Amino acid sequence: MLSTLMGSKNIERILFFLLVNEKCYGMQLHRLLNTPLTPIQKGFSKLEKAGVIQSLYEGKTRYYRFNPVYPLKKELENLLRKAYELLPVQEKRGYYIPENIFSKSPLLSFKQSQEILLECWARLKTVEMLQTHATLISDPAPKRGTADIKVVEEGTSVIHFHESGVWHLEKDREIHFSNILRWTLDMSSGTIGLEHLRHGAGKPVFLFHLKPKKLGLLVSIDSHLCGSDAYFGQVQLSPQYLQLSWKIVGPKKNDRIESLYLYPS
Repeated sequence: MLSTLMGSKNIERILFFLLVNEKCYGMQLHRLLNTPLTPIQKGFSKLEKAGVIQSLYEGKTRYYRFNPVYPLKKELENLLRKAYELLPVQEKRGYYIPENIFSKSPLLSFKQSQEILLECWARLKTVEMLQTHATLISDPAPKRGTADIKVVEEGTSVIHFHESGVWHLEKDREIHFSNILRWTLDMSSGTIGLEHLRHGAGKPVFLFHLKPKKLGLLVSIDSHLCGSDAYFGQVQLSPQYLQLSWKIVGPKKNDRIESLYLYPS
């Protein structure tokens, strides 16, 4: 789509990947795109020399991200979001990579996947509080939120989260909010579905299905397309909390939300 303008399909892919995931390294794209590593590395080098991206190290791994002082960064991201909107749905989904997805770990057996689902389901039932952190392109100032959670079970496979809380903004401002999320366990498909009930239980807004990917990690296998916006997510399990990470990409959005659902202390 932008390859003619960018001069390379690999550069287009690098830029889309950075738009969705904010940072990446060569081996990620090599595995994701099933493309030889050398052309990817050349694309990184070309973009870095032009000042579009910059590299940094985390341990021994060299990551790349958009250069925050590149003078056309905002215009470039606007163009990329518009182009991303026009991609086929499956191609949109393909650019989202959950964190640590390429870390070395054995493939899950059917039994392990079922156990992870049941563990996640059991932990969802015990959630009492929410701590959330949002970074929105429309308002770059970080936002913190806290909420009480009332868990309502419907049978053995449906849970409602009734969230009632406050966004803590700058200058001691606060905005009260309430949400209802519906989680649905489907052992036959090996997934947990998540819906937002902003329009009521009869008109749910589907978000995504989560499927075990490795021990303690479930990732979205599809995405909700709200207009031109794509929603992706992952859930990480820990003994203290369940972390739900959201990513929303669209023509006017490139937002990230981290939600920690806390168990009883």
